[in-house]
Amino acid sequence: MDPPPTPTSVALPTDGLPARTREPLSAGQLNALIHLYRAEVGRMTTYRQRLDTTTNWSITSSALVTTFSLGNPAIPHEAFLFLMLINVFFLTVEARRFRVYEAARYRVLLLEHYFYPEVLGEGSPRDWRRALIEALRTPYSFPPVGVLGAVGWRLRRNYLWIYMAVLLTWIAKMEIAGGGATDLLEAATIGRIPGSVVWAIVVVGYVAITAIGLLAQRTYPMGNEAAQAVLRQEPD
Repeated sequence: MDPPPTPTSVALPTDGLPARTREPLSAGQLNALIHLYRAEVGRMTTYRQRLDTTTNWSITSSALVTTFSLGNPAIPHEAFLFLMLINVFFLTVEARRFRVYEAARYRVLLLEHYFYPEVLGEGSPRDWRRALIEALRTPYSFPPVGVLGAVGWRLRRNYLWIYMAVLLTWIAKMEIAGGGATDLLEAATIGRIPGSVVWAIVVVGYVAITAIGLLAQRTYPMGNEAAQAVLRQEPD
């Protein structure tokens, strides 16, 4: 287990190694990196707001469907099944935005952990300039975060709670429509599709998203020491 960072050290794997001597950055390079830092902070902030936007879409859609469906007996319970699919779409969009956000966050952290300390006179044992150039070659996907890792992270943060609320309100809708002691298997019937089949699909879907949410991790390239060293230090 890595030791926790202290105020005087970020506990990187190369701590304790002598700092490398490099040519000082020119005025033009300094200016370019400062503008790059400002741009990356702006990109990171924008995508963080976009993450909140898709979550708000999901919450708003769930609240609207719940309000109108529970308040109107004419609306069938299938509306909640459709809502589950809509939330899959929102989750997919949010996971894609999360991957871009992580790439921007990495470059911001790289500059904060290495560039500014070097400007202030503290050397670094890591060749952070090469790591930054490598990241800039694919600015929207480095370090790559796996699709399942991004989906799982957003599920753990927000969507598992949303899906649980939708499931409970779907059951409540069938209970209300049945007027009390309702056979939930029979109430879930959709046209010629038996209620048992509907329940089986819902249960399998919920088991799948729960497994992804609990087991999937944010994955970064294990061979890239710079990405691992920088991102490992950050709180969740």
